[in-house]
Amino acid sequence: MGRLLSRHFAVAEPELPDRLGNHLLRVDVDHPRRANADGSVEFDWWGAGWDTRTEGYWHAFSPLKESLDLDRFPWPDPNAGPILRTAVETIRRGEDCFIAPNLGICLFERAWSLRGFDALLMDMLERPGWVEDLLDRIVDIQVKLAARFVSAGVDGGYVGDDYGAQRGMLFSPRLWRSLIKPRLAKLFAVFVDAGLPVILHSDGDIRAILPDLVEIGLTALNPVQPEVLEHAWLRKEYGERLTFYGGISTQGVLPNGSADEVRAATVACARALAPRGTGLLLGPSHRMQSDIPPRNVEAMLDAFEEAAR
Repeated sequence: MGRLLSRHFAVAEPELPDRLGNHLLRVDVDHPRRANADGSVEFDWWGAGWDTRTEGYWHAFSPLKESLDLDRFPWPDPNAGPILRTAVETIRRGEDCFIAPNLGICLFERAWSLRGFDALLMDMLERPGWVEDLLDRIVDIQVKLAARFVSAGVDGGYVGDDYGAQRGMLFSPRLWRSLIKPRLAKLFAVFVDAGLPVILHSDGDIRAILPDLVEIGLTALNPVQPEVLEHAWLRKEYGERLTFYGGISTQGVLPNGSADEVRAATVACARALAPRGTGLLLGPSHRMQSDIPPRNVEAMLDAFEEAAR
C-alpha cells in the first residue's frame, strides 16, 4: 500500500507520514526477520511465522504447535541491550507526534500465534493451567519490555490484542476475565503508574468487556469498527471515559465506497464520536492495505478538514 500511495501522491515513501498527516508513531524492537527458504514466511521476534504474500497478516507457523514444553522454548529476551536502539534514537529526535511502543499481538494473540488459534482455544478449556503458565511467561516479557519503553520516554502505550469477531467475542467474557484481564491489567499498569495513556486495539464486538477495560486503565479504544460497534452508542455510553481512535471502515467504505461516500463517512464518524470536537483520533479503523483505492485515501484526507469544523 505504501508504494501505491507514494505514486499517487508523488512523494517518496519516507515522506508519506507527513503527506498523510500522521500524528501517531509506533516504535518497535530491533529484530532482523528471518525468512524460510523461499521467502514466503517471515518469523517475528517470538518465533511465530507470517505469510509474506498476504501483506504480512496471515499466520503461517506456530512454534509450540507440537510441544507443551514451555521450559525448552527459546523465549525472547526483553532485557537485551540492542533491541531498543532504533526506538530510543527516534524518541530522542523529538518527533512532532505521539510516540508509543508497538505492543501489538500482545497477550491472547501472542499465545495463539505461538500455539495455533484452534489449539489455544481448546487449551483454554482442556488445560487452563498450562494456558495460564503460557500467558504468565508472555506478560512477564511484555511488562519488562513496556517498562524499558517508558524509561526511554514514550508518550503512552499502544497494545494490540483482538478479542472480538463481527457478532460477539471470540471466547466467553468469563474466560477473558479469568485468563486475560488480570494479566492485561499488569501490562496497562506499566503506563498507568507512569501517568501515561493507554491505547488498546481490539477488533470486533467487545462491548461485554468494555467496563472491565475502563476499570483497568484503558484510555483510548481502537479501531471502533462501525460494522460492529455503533458509534452513537459508543459515544453515549463511554464518551466521558474513553477516547476513540479510528472509526473509518477499512472493511466497508474505504475499499468499496466512492470518494463521496468516503467523505460522508469520515464526517459522520467525527460528528458521532466527537460532537464537541474532542475525544477522537480520526482515521482508518485498521492499517490500510492494497484493496483501498488511493483516490479514497485522498478523499478521506480531504474530509478531515470538514470533519474538524
